[in-house]
Amino acid sequence: MPVALQFDLIKSIIEHGARSESNETVDPSTSLDLRNAGVALVTTYIEQLSLLGIVRDPLPLFGTKGGMWIGYRLSDRGRQLATSESDLRLAVAELTGGPKTEVSEAVASLQQECNESKINEIYRDDFLKTLDEIRICFDEGCFIAAIGLCGKILEVCLREILLRHNIQSDPNAMVGTLIKSIRERVPGEYMDPTLMNVVNIINMSRITAVHAKERIPIPSRDQAIMVIFATRDIVRRNLSHQERLANNGI
Repeated sequence: MPVALQFDLIKSIIEHGARSESNETVDPSTSLDLRNAGVALVTTYIEQLSLLGIVRDPLPLFGTKGGMWIGYRLSDRGRQLATSESDLRLAVAELTGGPKTEVSEAVASLQQECNESKINEIYRDDFLKTLDEIRICFDEGCFIAAIGLCGKILEVCLREILLRHNIQSDPNAMVGTLIKSIRERVPGEYMDPTLMNVVNIINMSRITAVHAKERIPIPSRDQAIMVIFATRDIVRRNLSHQERLANNGI
């Protein structure tokens, strides 16, 4: 498997190119970041960005700061991408192994938020890994898997809500049962009124994943998006609560 390219170096190449005129060949040696990365590595990145149509006209040149380099120009697309880091991340996702869609970018952003938060160490690593798997599954069109993994994340968050109120949950309880327990026993806890619609989609995906059926209702991309963003909302509410507890010294 090819080694994923580092986004920060790609960004440096694009930003350095954007500071030059469109008809001017960019000299990589005049960028400290690119000089530190080295000729061989920068050349590899320029080649890959050229295949994506983000840079153009690569040619050998003697660098102003010394050394033989591969000069380049940004394409019109490259100049557009230079104005938006999020668009650039999506455009080079094939090279970096990062998110390929706005939805998976939202999941990646959530994963970063969780990584910076005080999540229970008992399940922290698995929680973060599961978010990463949701992103990958969605990008690959594996919607049943993405939805099922969202169910796993939701279960963790819903059990946390009950535990905060000193309520023990049945280890075998699934998302729908947990939501019902929260609504009955913790009425002050906000639960999105449409959450049960999300639960129904999750349950159908889980059933078809483990039981053979004559007709399997494959979830749509829109259903996967709905489940993912509902999951993100629950996770963020939990993170906000944990942050408030931390700020209050609890």
